[in-house]
Amino acid sequence: MDYLTLAPGLPPSSRLGFGCGGVMGRVGRAQSLRAIAAALDGGITHFDVARLYGYGDAEALLGAALKGRRDKVVIASKFGLTAPRAAGALRALKPIAQKLVATVPGARGVVRSLVGGAAQTKDRFSLASARAALERSLAALQTDYVDLWFLHDCLAADLTDELRNFLDAQVAAGKIRAYGVASDIETVAAVHAVHGDALVYQFPNSVTERNAERLPAGKPRFICHSPFAGSARIAGRLTASRDPYPMMLAQALGAPGVAVVLCSMLDETHLRANLDAVEHKRFSAMEMAEFVTMAAEPVIRKPAA
Repeated sequence: MDYLTLAPGLPPSSRLGFGCGGVMGRVGRAQSLRAIAAALDGGITHFDVARLYGYGDAEALLGAALKGRRDKVVIASKFGLTAPRAAGALRALKPIAQKLVATVPGARGVVRSLVGGAAQTKDRFSLASARAALERSLAALQTDYVDLWFLHDCLAADLTDELRNFLDAQVAAGKIRAYGVASDIETVAAVHAVHGDALVYQFPNSVTERNAERLPAGKPRFICHSPFAGSARIAGRLTASRDPYPMMLAQALGAPGVAVVLCSMLDETHLRANLDAVEHKRFSAMEMAEFVTMAAEPVIRKPAA
């Protein structure tokens, strides 16, 4: 495993990061704890969570899982989106919902429609909201600081001078070590144009959505997620014996400026496959170039009969 330091004072982040989006949501407590323990054993040190994840329960689970290892890992969390109001009322039903999602095709969409989407209040990036969110995150994570703290799914205008002053004060106080934005590439590009590498940036990037190439080149410093976006289309262009995932992950890790690639690895088989792809470089530069070219080819749709 390779490691990089994303900001001054942080422990090294593993280049393969553990995305907690499904923790305490798609899977329950026991499987979530097993997955995080397996990730730690595999050398992963970067864990990405948010107030929203796990219907509001993922931060507490992650904090419990990382007890005793706090100073050796990087915890990145986010504020601005919170769990839907129905999540609390449905907490007791989560084990049933998780079994449905695991065994019934299409059940995940039904469960999401019942619970509802993430809550977005008009003042979600106000000083009061930011202050309250930080205190809730620290309490849930059972820590007195968070390594990286992101505005979650924001617009460039949400990062006001007032909010930046507040965030800088939290850095000075030791409650956060670095901050930035976790959003779409348009927002990230707009914020980066103003603040450059003074902030940390997180956004989607894959061989079918090469967003990292839209930002200025430089040393690896971006955190990217969704490396397997478009995998079905890629798989359809490969021979039946070719697995698209190792090449997609290799391309994501090799994209310009990318330091950490986040994957959801709640199944140990997926974790082991991703670790193997990261630790064993199996593709030549020519193979990767051909793969990227193939992925960029437009989809040819057959005319309707």
